[in-house]
Amino acid sequence: MNIYNESDVLIVGAGIAGLTAAERAMKIFKKVCLVTTGKICGGASYFPLKATLGIQVTKDKNDHDKYYEDIINMGNGVENPELIKTYISNIKKDIYLLKRIGFKPWLRKDSRPACFAKYSRNVFLINNWNDARSRAKKIFRKNKRLKIFEESTLLRIIKDGDRVAGAVFQNKDKFFFIKSKVIILATGGIAGNYKNSLYPKNINGVGNVVALDAGAVAQNMEFVQFIPAYLKPKYNVLFGEHTLKYCIGMYNTENKLLLDGIENEETKKLWIERSDYAPFSNDFESKEIDLKIPFEGVKVKYSEDLYKDKEEFYTVYLNWLKKDIGIDLLKDETVITHFAHSCNGGIKIDSNAFTGVKGLYAVGELSSAIEGANRLGGNSVGGALVFGNNAVKNAFEYIKNNNFDDFDNIQLNDIEKEFNNWINEISKDDKENNLTRNEVLINIRNLVSENLSVVRSREKIETLINKLDDIRSNYSIKENIKEGSIEIYLIIESIKIMALSMLEREESRGAHYREDFKYSSDKVYKLQVKRENNKIIINKIYV
Repeated sequence: MNIYNESDVLIVGAGIAGLTAAERAMKIFKKVCLVTTGKICGGASYFPLKATLGIQVTKDKNDHDKYYEDIINMGNGVENPELIKTYISNIKKDIYLLKRIGFKPWLRKDSRPACFAKYSRNVFLINNWNDARSRAKKIFRKNKRLKIFEESTLLRIIKDGDRVAGAVFQNKDKFFFIKSKVIILATGGIAGNYKNSLYPKNINGVGNVVALDAGAVAQNMEFVQFIPAYLKPKYNVLFGEHTLKYCIGMYNTENKLLLDGIENEETKKLWIERSDYAPFSNDFESKEIDLKIPFEGVKVKYSEDLYKDKEEFYTVYLNWLKKDIGIDLLKDETVITHFAHSCNGGIKIDSNAFTGVKGLYAVGELSSAIEGANRLGGNSVGGALVFGNNAVKNAFEYIKNNNFDDFDNIQLNDIEKEFNNWINEISKDDKENNLTRNEVLINIRNLVSENLSVVRSREKIETLINKLDDIRSNYSIKENIKEGSIEIYLIIESIKIMALSMLEREESRGAHYREDFKYSSDKVYKLQVKRENNKIIINKIYV
């Protein structure tokens, strides 16, 4: 194992949250490291198959209470009130941070409320991902205070007593350690573990497990949001839910009618309601539409009035869909199904993105920030800006107010010994070695999509857990170390965290639907997740 360099701040993840933290850190720290599993600008918000991405911004002082009401109403009791207040107070002034990392945001002209919001407010849009990526590379690669490590996977946080001291990474078959006083994790959510997801596949929940092993706590891991996207004619393209206002019928792949469209007065209200929000939610009558969409997808047919709607929200999407993607919704046969899109839960943080472990912060979709059972449209990127900025400011205070004189006493030999002992512990259950890394990934993504998508049940969840154990019995960590088997172990553990949280929540609430528990419980609680001795522990905390 090599030790590369000592840093003041180590940032793991190079999407919008990670880059925001890195840009802020470069302003006040002399030595900053940025590590990512892919290339910089590789986060879920850079995923190119969408026309625009929106960020809700507090309109004015009169909007504070309304914005708070919007988020609380859709949080269903499992949201985080103090973080919501922090977000509402800061997002308007922090929107400029997008420009500092290469984007060119502009204010949307219409007043359509964002997804799940009751009230309309200012929404800034971003697009042109390739241009933004090019500008970001120029910003970050030229800065001498910043050291960038790409295509490197986070495996383990090393602590010095009760505070972080750095982290171990793997690049191909090589391992290295970066010593750091502060670690800001921005590794993203868990949705890359689904076969169908609007995510890069290397965003897979590893950061959750690593943070838990360092002593952090996770919560709300069962609330994963799903959005319809295209299977055909172009795979993995985001579906525009607003077009459903013009749906004249939904059919299965054999052209059998599943649900009448807007021409039937009984179903018209369902389609109108469903056109106002993108992710599946148990909170609306129009969930009936989503529950009729199978894994193999459905066909949606439209009225000719669709392309006559000149509202900005329609024209931007439909023009992009036709010109950039090559889809005409009146001419092309389209098939859609649910794709994993965003994770409402994650590592529990305070308003400074602090995890409770000294020196450890979590930002972006890795964290459990302002959202609860549902995520309002336009809040994901905003949360990355606000809490990424706050994390750096708090990290500065942490370093300033603590003594690091003994930091040089941390020896690489001790780190290697601890790391190897951990590998021996997690590999003690190795049995057979009949599967390759790629076969494992294909198998688990299929299993997750089949059993942990919109419709869940005890039977499906337990089937997944049992089959994960079978996969683990046929894949050796020790024999595949150089091929990334530790990451595979962490991926499987991250899926178990999500699955066990879904199993423990015996109700339907927001993004979480159980066909064997179709109604919401009167008692509101959060499921908090810890790991001790590599075992997952879930506690029910009543709100």
